[in-house]
Amino acid sequence: MGQTGVNDINRLIGEFTDLQETWEKDPAHFDWTRLETLARDGAQAYNEGAGPSFHALALDGVEHHVFHERFLEFLLKAGFDAFRLARPGTGVAPIPVIDHASLREAADINPSSARMHALLMQVARERFAAVAEQAATHGGIDPETAQVVAACAESLPADLLERIAPELLSPRQTGRRRRSVDPVEGYLSSAEVIVEGSHVPYG
Repeated sequence: MGQTGVNDINRLIGEFTDLQETWEKDPAHFDWTRLETLARDGAQAYNEGAGPSFHALALDGVEHHVFHERFLEFLLKAGFDAFRLARPGTGVAPIPVIDHASLREAADINPSSARMHALLMQVARERFAAVAEQAATHGGIDPETAQVVAACAESLPADLLERIAPELLSPRQTGRRRRSVDPVEGYLSSAEVIVEGSHVPYG
C-alpha cells in the first residue's frame, strides 16, 4: 500500500477517534449510523505491507466498551475478514489483522471483550465448518488454511478446533473426554507462540 493508503489509514483512525470521543461525551444520543458508515469505509483497510490494519489500530490493546462491540459488528456486516492474515511490512511474516490472543485474554475480565470474542467464534464456526469436514475427509488441511487456524486459534470454538487441529488444544482440554470439550475454552499456548513469533511491533 502506497502513501495514499497510509493517508487513508490515518484518516480512518482519526475519524474513529473523533467518533469515540463523541460517544464518550453523550452515549445516549450518539448517532450509530456514523460509526456504521466508517465501518463500511474501512472494512477492507488491511494496510497490507505498510503497517497495522485499521482494525488493529481501532480494536487491539484498548479497553473495550459497547462502542467497540458495535464497531466490530458493523465491520463484519460490511465484509471485514477478521481471520485474514496480512503482512504489516515488507519481508515479514503475515499476522492476523486483529489480535485474537489479546482479545481472548481481555474476554476474561471485560464483558464487552467477551461479547466480541463470542461474536468472532460464531463467525469462525460458520467459516471453518467446511475446513473441519475437509480435515475429517482427508486427514488434514492445506498449509495456508493451517496457518490461519494456528494464528487465529483463540477465536475458534474448542470443539471445532479439536476437529481441525487437535494439536492446538491445551493439555487441560485434551485430558478430558472428547465429547465434553468446552466449546469456548482451550487452545494451546503454542498457538500464541506461532502468532508472537511472526509478530512485529506496530510502531
